[in-house]
Amino acid sequence: MNYTKLQELLINFIKEQAGYKNLILGLSGGIDSALVAHLCKKAVGEKLFVLLMPTKHSKKENLDDALMLCEYLQIHHKIIYIDEVLCAYEKICQDLNPLRFGNLAARVRMSLLYDYSALHNALVVGTSNKSELMLGYGTIYGDLACAFNPLATLYKSEVFEFAKFIGVHENFIKKAPSADLWPNQSDEKDLGYKYEVLDEVLKALENNQSLEKFDENLKNLVLERVQNNAFKRKLPTTLKNTYDLA
Repeated sequence: MNYTKLQELLINFIKEQAGYKNLILGLSGGIDSALVAHLCKKAVGEKLFVLLMPTKHSKKENLDDALMLCEYLQIHHKIIYIDEVLCAYEKICQDLNPLRFGNLAARVRMSLLYDYSALHNALVVGTSNKSELMLGYGTIYGDLACAFNPLATLYKSEVFEFAKFIGVHENFIKKAPSADLWPNQSDEKDLGYKYEVLDEVLKALENNQSLEKFDENLKNLVLERVQNNAFKRKLPTTLKNTYDLA
């Protein structure tokens, strides 16, 4: 892939989407949001604002890396600890399992981003990559919500390569992918396979190529996730016509 050209295309894309508005995104300490922050900074400069929203389960290194990136790129930022909101709900719903807790945290973060987007006259920028979008590995109305998404056409394996090209700090590149939603949470452990393996199947699927060469369990996992999570990739269904209801 020509990453020089890709960088130019994405920076122009971000500029066009931003228009006269500012941009805001959630910076997690992971590679996806770090890469998007780099691109947005190059595109809009001082018009970028980020929120860092850790919980009691968040790794300290992720917050440290996010703060390091803010300082390096000179990004306006604010830290908001969201434990108080999450704990208040936990008291009401005491059987909250890790998955539900993680989804709640993702939606609280997005609620804050959209609130701050109103405060700063900003558009919320998405940070989900193509692998996550195809597999449905994200929270609807949580981290999947955004005004536009620069990484939507890049597989996770391509994100790593592009991040190296852009000059994202090695701390983000060498870190195991994790949404950091609960202690020791790992994306690849949740999915059962490494992203480079999953991406090979996703690319073959997208290009209408045969999947016969892939392990049966791997193939079935990808097909099941892509099919079962299609609703996350669509806009809400609405009535097409209402004139006959008069």
